[in-house]
Amino acid sequence: PNFVGNRIGLFALLRAMHGMDEHGLMIEEVDALCGKATCRPRSAVFRTADMVGIDTLVKVANHSFRALTGDEQRSTFELPGYLSTMVEKGLLGDKSESGFYRRLKGEGRAERQVLDCVSLNYRSPVKADFPCLAAARKIDDPGERLRTVLGCDDPGARFAWTTLRDTLLYAVNRIPEIAEGIEQVDRAMRWGFNWELGPFEMLEAIGVQRFIRRVEEDGVEVPAPLREIDQFYRIANGQKEALDPIPGAAYRRLPLAAGEIDLALLSSVSPPLATNREASLVDLGDGVFCLEFHSKMNSIGPDLLEMLLKAVRTTEEQGIALVIGNQGQVFSAGANLGVLAMALAAQKFDKVDQVVRLFQKASMALKYARIPVVAAPFNLTLGGACEFCLHADAIVAYAETYMGLVEVGVGILPAGGGCKELSLRAILEAERLGADVSPYLYQTFENIGMARVSTSAEELFGLGYLRHGDSITMSRARLLGDAKQKALALAVNYRPPIPRTDLKAPGHSLSASMSSRLWNLQQGGFISGYDRVIGNTIASVLCGGDVASGTPVSEERLLELEREGFLSLVGNPETAQRIEHMLKTGKPLRN
Repeated sequence: PNFVGNRIGLFALLRAMHGMDEHGLMIEEVDALCGKATCRPRSAVFRTADMVGIDTLVKVANHSFRALTGDEQRSTFELPGYLSTMVEKGLLGDKSESGFYRRLKGEGRAERQVLDCVSLNYRSPVKADFPCLAAARKIDDPGERLRTVLGCDDPGARFAWTTLRDTLLYAVNRIPEIAEGIEQVDRAMRWGFNWELGPFEMLEAIGVQRFIRRVEEDGVEVPAPLREIDQFYRIANGQKEALDPIPGAAYRRLPLAAGEIDLALLSSVSPPLATNREASLVDLGDGVFCLEFHSKMNSIGPDLLEMLLKAVRTTEEQGIALVIGNQGQVFSAGANLGVLAMALAAQKFDKVDQVVRLFQKASMALKYARIPVVAAPFNLTLGGACEFCLHADAIVAYAETYMGLVEVGVGILPAGGGCKELSLRAILEAERLGADVSPYLYQTFENIGMARVSTSAEELFGLGYLRHGDSITMSRARLLGDAKQKALALAVNYRPPIPRTDLKAPGHSLSASMSSRLWNLQQGGFISGYDRVIGNTIASVLCGGDVASGTPVSEERLLELEREGFLSLVGNPETAQRIEHMLKTGKPLRN
């Protein structure tokens, strides 16, 4: 019964609920352990149940229990008693605004509360404070994060191990009952339940034989076919292969669907054209090259900038088009703040200036390359990564792309050409329509000043980050393939653009109007005094500096204003405080 994902996903949810009682944990602790720490969605167990609906969960679980008469883990589908009681009391989750969690609205703020499963009363949540969570918090690689959690020896880690152990064993025993191959189960859990790794990918990350030894130490039965497997997936002769946990099974090829590109497979056949610690240049075939990021969170540092410049030169000499993309967890979290923080701490402002100039040089190299450049963003595409996309000839974005210029959160402005490019677009659009530039530039000003991030690729059109000719792809697997096709189409008769030297600056009158709005916002308590300082700096850059309206300015002048504004802000202690706070907590400071 149920779909592939529901069979495994429901088991995982219910096993965690039973495990909570076995290990004496609380709801918020279980959700912290069953979320990102173990490669699953942040909604984890109880938050997922609230979103689905407690009544729906009860019905699906009861149906499964009745139907799965021969299932070796049938007892897991028996519901904890509190679930039926919650349905009787009308605590149905999000649909009733009360479930395992609720928000109690008070004066000026809403307090988040969590259910006590014994008394069925609500209480304030407590922080899940397990060493395994602290150890995993800053690990980006999913497999390494999972191994770290399971390798710890604290109550949280023991809960994570026993519940995940049983879930992975259950998945192994479901082949071939619910799916013909392991890749179907992994895809179902990644696509349907938003797991970072599917069950068999988790086993790969843990190490199959290591997993088996630990299961045996627990006195739990290991499925016989599992004992014969060292790895479920492998790359052989440029092809990905899978081995199912079925007696007598052999590795079978996993062919790519039409239009799909796998960078790992390409790299297994031939080495990158160029590589360093942060990025590589990969040949996609047909003269199209791909600049692949592979730094931590794909953040942008000096090495990546140097590789970008090299990628443009190499593609101009040896190829016909360049795609900027990767197949990591995120497209890019933006510039490496750690590098900036160290330079500021050492008062090396000349080095900061050099890096900003290098960043701007890289962006302009993308825009004025002799070959077409196509960006393929997905997931997080923040700060400097957004600026790279803005300078590409075209963008092919994955539907779930969360893009924005978020620099104000750390007390700076976009200085990789972002302010320049968006100002240029506003000026040219107003000129094309014979309209006043003010509303176009105000939108840009608000997008940057409020650090707006799209909630989907579709929103990027409204923000002005996607333009006519850009496109959206619904499949992550096809994203690079679609970007390659766009690049090939552009390459047929490509002519690079010419740098603009005749932009009509909006001037100091418009920047003064923006400053007036900032003053009103500060007086109303909507922004801080330093927010106003940052906003005034951004307004001056966008409007072309302290010049009269209509004064001709060039792109280079706008870039110069960006650098000056950036350097003026990084010299302030408030910016240093914002950067330090972001690095420590991952959250912006509004000082």
